[in-house]
Amino acid sequence: MKSLAHHPKLQKLIGGGPLERLWLSSISRVQIFLLNRHKDPQTVRLVRQVRRQRRSLLTAYEAYTVFSCGKAYAHLAGAMAEVGVYEGGSARLLCEVKGDAELHLFDTFEGLPRGTTHDRSVHRVNQYPCSLESVQGYLKDYPNVHFHQGLFPDSAQDLEKKTYSFVHLDVDLYESTLAGLEYFYPLLIPGGVILSHDYSLLVGVRKAFDEFLRDKRERPVELPSTQCMLIKLPAEG
Repeated sequence: MKSLAHHPKLQKLIGGGPLERLWLSSISRVQIFLLNRHKDPQTVRLVRQVRRQRRSLLTAYEAYTVFSCGKAYAHLAGAMAEVGVYEGGSARLLCEVKGDAELHLFDTFEGLPRGTTHDRSVHRVNQYPCSLESVQGYLKDYPNVHFHQGLFPDSAQDLEKKTYSFVHLDVDLYESTLAGLEYFYPLLIPGGVILSHDYSLLVGVRKAFDEFLRDKRERPVELPSTQCMLIKLPAEG
């Protein structure tokens, strides 16, 4: 049987509508029940709270992975970043654990840009919009959070080059994923992580990783969810 990744018409039908929300809500309820059996109760409550407050395209397990990565890397040198903020749910999870680290949030805040043929017309232009003002209001109590509106990487042009310990990509599209990898990989600290959503679900996202890593030593660590992790290796020699 072919996976959902090979059914773009079905993805287009489900994505962005009530069926997608129902599926994410149903699977997340089960996952939260399971997380409560063996994870820190406060963290599980936070994941549940964020899902209730803001619409998210992450399952509970995927949200927990974002939180866990942010917590693990918060003490290291370098900023954190997220490209593809949507309503700010995963950004809130990072805010809870980042401490004094800078968090840079990149989004059009108008929904998805136009895809390419690599994306198989799964998404619509301006799908998943949420205003900048809405996300800023949601995260207003957290310090050192910086918003960059526009199409990435143009939205990073005025940003001073920094080093990053952790980057979360949730951009759905081939060009946006490739742009995120090209921009952040050189700026990652050794051992730093790029966590991407939809790697095993959207063919454009996987193609971007395949092309970018073709001449590099790293390979993505595929997680049981749709996510993958790219861990930057130290320079040889």
